[in-house]
Amino acid sequence: MAMGLLAHHLAERGMQARVHSVGTLGWGGPATNHAVETLAARGLDLSEHMSRRMSGDDVGEADLIIGMTRDHVNGVIIHDRAALARTFVMGEIVRLGRKIGPRRDEQTVRSWASEAAALRQPNRPAGLASDDIADPVGEGLDVYRATADKLDLLCAEVAALLLPNGSAGEVVDIDPISQA
Repeated sequence: MAMGLLAHHLAERGMQARVHSVGTLGWGGPATNHAVETLAARGLDLSEHMSRRMSGDDVGEADLIIGMTRDHVNGVIIHDRAALARTFVMGEIVRLGRKIGPRRDEQTVRSWASEAAALRQPNRPAGLASDDIADPVGEGLDVYRATADKLDLLCAEVAALLLPNGSAGEVVDIDPISQA
Protein backbone atom coordinates (compact mmCIF):
# COMPACT_ATOMS: atom_id res chain seq x y z
CA MET A 1 0.00 0.00 0.00
CA ALA A 2 2.91 2.35 0.73
CA MET A 3 4.12 2.06 -2.86
CA GLY A 4 0.75 3.05 -4.31
CA LEU A 5 0.17 5.87 -1.85
CA LEU A 6 3.67 7.32 -2.17
CA ALA A 7 3.59 7.14 -5.98
CA HIS A 8 0.21 8.90 -5.91
CA HIS A 9 1.39 11.74 -3.68
CA LEU A 10 4.62 12.25 -5.64
CA ALA A 11 2.72 12.29 -8.94
CA GLU A 12 0.32 14.87 -7.52
CA ARG A 13 3.33 17.10 -6.86
CA GLY A 14 4.74 16.47 -10.36
CA MET A 15 7.66 14.14 -9.58
CA GLN A 16 8.47 11.42 -12.07
CA ALA A 17 9.44 8.92 -9.40
CA ARG A 18 9.98 5.25 -10.03
CA VAL A 19 8.44 3.92 -6.85
CA HIS A 20 9.14 0.22 -6.45
CA SER A 21 7.97 -2.17 -3.80
CA VAL A 22 10.18 -5.04 -2.77
CA GLY A 23 10.13 -7.28 0.25
CA THR A 24 12.61 -8.67 2.70
CA LEU A 25 10.92 -12.09 2.72
CA GLY A 26 10.01 -12.23 -0.97
CA TRP A 27 7.41 -14.94 -1.02
CA GLY A 28 5.99 -13.59 -4.30
CA GLY A 29 2.41 -13.10 -5.28
CA PRO A 30 -0.21 -10.44 -5.72
CA ALA A 31 -1.25 -7.81 -3.20
CA THR A 32 -3.81 -9.08 -0.72
CA ASN A 33 -7.47 -8.62 -1.57
CA HIS A 34 -7.81 -6.27 1.40
CA ALA A 35 -4.91 -4.10 0.18
CA VAL A 36 -6.38 -3.92 -3.33
CA GLU A 37 -9.83 -3.07 -1.95
CA THR A 38 -8.48 -0.48 0.48
CA LEU A 39 -6.55 1.41 -2.18
CA ALA A 40 -9.33 1.04 -4.76
CA ALA A 41 -11.59 2.92 -2.35
CA ARG A 42 -9.02 5.75 -2.59
CA GLY A 43 -8.98 5.62 -6.39
CA LEU A 44 -5.66 3.76 -6.62
CA ASP A 45 -5.19 0.50 -8.53
CA LEU A 46 -3.00 -2.11 -6.84
CA SER A 47 -4.54 -5.07 -8.69
CA GLU A 48 -1.50 -5.69 -10.91
CA HIS A 49 1.06 -5.52 -8.08
CA MET A 50 3.23 -8.58 -7.57
CA SER A 51 5.55 -8.82 -4.60
CA ARG A 52 9.18 -9.73 -5.15
CA ARG A 53 12.26 -10.17 -3.04
CA MET A 54 14.69 -7.29 -2.67
CA SER A 55 17.92 -7.55 -4.68
CA GLY A 56 21.26 -5.82 -4.48
CA ASP A 57 20.35 -3.90 -7.65
CA ASP A 58 17.19 -2.57 -5.98
CA VAL A 59 19.27 -1.28 -3.09
CA GLY A 60 22.04 0.13 -5.27
CA GLU A 61 19.75 2.01 -7.66
CA ALA A 62 17.36 3.52 -5.11
CA ASP A 63 17.78 7.17 -4.19
CA LEU A 64 15.63 6.69 -1.10
CA ILE A 65 14.64 3.44 0.59
CA ILE A 66 11.77 3.43 3.06
CA GLY A 67 11.08 0.38 5.21
CA MET A 68 7.89 -0.09 7.15
CA THR A 69 9.83 -1.42 10.15
CA ARG A 70 13.32 -1.35 11.61
CA ASP A 71 13.66 -5.01 10.60
CA HIS A 72 13.19 -3.97 6.96
CA VAL A 73 15.93 -1.36 7.28
CA ASN A 74 18.22 -4.02 8.74
CA GLY A 75 17.38 -6.26 5.76
CA VAL A 76 18.52 -3.52 3.40
CA ILE A 77 21.75 -2.95 5.30
CA ILE A 78 22.60 -6.64 4.96
CA HIS A 79 22.68 -6.06 1.18
CA ASP A 80 24.65 -2.83 1.32
CA ARG A 81 25.95 -1.16 4.50
CA ALA A 82 26.50 2.12 2.63
CA ALA A 83 22.75 2.28 1.90
CA LEU A 84 22.11 3.24 5.54
CA ALA A 85 22.52 6.91 4.56
CA ARG A 86 19.41 6.65 2.34
CA THR A 87 17.40 3.95 4.11
CA PHE A 88 14.80 4.83 6.73
CA VAL A 89 11.80 3.52 8.57
CA MET A 90 8.68 5.30 7.26
CA GLY A 91 8.05 7.24 10.45
CA GLU A 92 11.75 8.00 10.79
CA ILE A 93 12.12 9.74 7.42
CA VAL A 94 9.16 11.96 8.26
CA ARG A 95 10.45 12.70 11.78
CA LEU A 96 13.99 13.50 10.61
CA GLY A 97 12.74 15.26 7.48
CA ARG A 98 10.77 17.66 9.66
CA LYS A 99 13.99 18.51 11.48
CA ILE A 100 16.07 19.25 8.38
CA GLY A 101 13.20 20.76 6.43
CA PRO A 102 12.10 20.25 2.85
CA ARG A 103 14.56 19.37 0.14
CA ARG A 104 16.09 22.39 -1.53
CA ASP A 105 15.65 22.88 -5.29
CA GLU A 106 19.31 22.19 -6.08
CA GLN A 107 19.58 19.27 -3.66
CA THR A 108 19.33 15.67 -4.84
CA VAL A 109 17.10 13.20 -3.04
CA ARG A 110 20.19 11.21 -2.02
CA SER A 111 21.82 14.30 -0.56
CA TRP A 112 18.65 15.23 1.35
CA ALA A 113 18.42 11.66 2.68
CA SER A 114 22.06 11.76 3.79
CA GLU A 115 21.39 15.01 5.61
CA ALA A 116 18.47 13.36 7.43
CA ALA A 117 20.56 10.27 8.23
CA ALA A 118 23.24 12.48 9.81
CA LEU A 119 20.72 13.36 12.55
CA ARG A 120 20.62 9.76 13.79
CA GLN A 121 22.19 8.93 17.13
CA PRO A 122 25.69 7.51 16.53
CA ASN A 123 26.13 3.77 17.01
CA ARG A 124 22.38 3.20 17.30
CA PRO A 125 20.13 1.27 14.94
CA ALA A 126 17.98 3.23 12.51
CA GLY A 127 14.54 4.29 13.64
CA LEU A 128 12.54 4.09 16.84
CA ALA A 129 9.82 1.61 17.73
CA SER A 130 7.28 4.39 17.21
CA ASP A 131 8.50 4.82 13.60
CA ASP A 132 7.38 1.30 12.61
CA ILE A 133 4.20 0.61 10.62
CA ALA A 134 2.74 -2.79 11.46
CA ASP A 135 2.03 -5.11 8.53
CA PRO A 136 -1.74 -5.70 8.32
CA VAL A 137 -1.38 -9.07 6.53
CA GLY A 138 -3.77 -11.56 8.09
CA GLU A 139 -5.87 -8.83 9.69
CA GLY A 140 -9.34 -7.64 8.77
CA LEU A 141 -10.31 -4.91 6.35
CA ASP A 142 -10.66 -2.39 9.20
CA VAL A 143 -6.97 -2.84 10.09
CA TYR A 144 -5.99 -2.38 6.43
CA ARG A 145 -8.01 0.83 6.29
CA ALA A 146 -6.43 2.14 9.48
CA THR A 147 -2.96 1.27 8.17
CA ALA A 148 -3.74 2.98 4.85
CA ASP A 149 -4.93 6.08 6.73
CA LYS A 150 -1.63 6.23 8.61
CA LEU A 151 0.44 5.54 5.48
CA ASP A 152 -1.49 8.10 3.47
CA LEU A 153 -0.59 10.87 5.91
CA LEU A 154 3.05 9.79 6.08
CA CYS A 155 3.38 9.41 2.30
CA ALA A 156 1.82 12.83 1.74
CA GLU A 157 4.34 14.33 4.14
CA VAL A 158 7.28 12.52 2.49
CA ALA A 159 6.13 13.88 -0.88
CA ALA A 160 5.85 17.40 0.54
CA LEU A 161 9.33 17.13 2.06
CA LEU A 162 10.81 15.87 -1.21
CA LEU A 163 8.95 18.35 -3.42
CA PRO A 164 7.88 21.38 -1.41
CA ASN A 165 7.34 23.51 -4.52
CA GLY A 166 6.21 20.90 -7.03
CA SER A 167 8.26 19.07 -9.62
CA ALA A 168 12.00 19.48 -9.60
CA GLY A 169 12.21 18.00 -13.11
CA GLU A 170 14.06 14.87 -12.11
CA VAL A 171 13.46 11.15 -12.05
CA VAL A 172 14.29 9.34 -8.81
CA ASP A 173 14.05 5.78 -7.55
CA ILE A 174 12.26 5.20 -4.27
CA ASP A 175 11.81 1.73 -2.80
CA PRO A 176 9.28 1.16 -0.05
CA ILE A 177 10.26 -2.15 1.59
CA SER A 178 7.66 -4.49 3.04
CA GLN A 179 7.62 -8.01 4.39
CA ALA A 180 5.87 -9.38 1.31
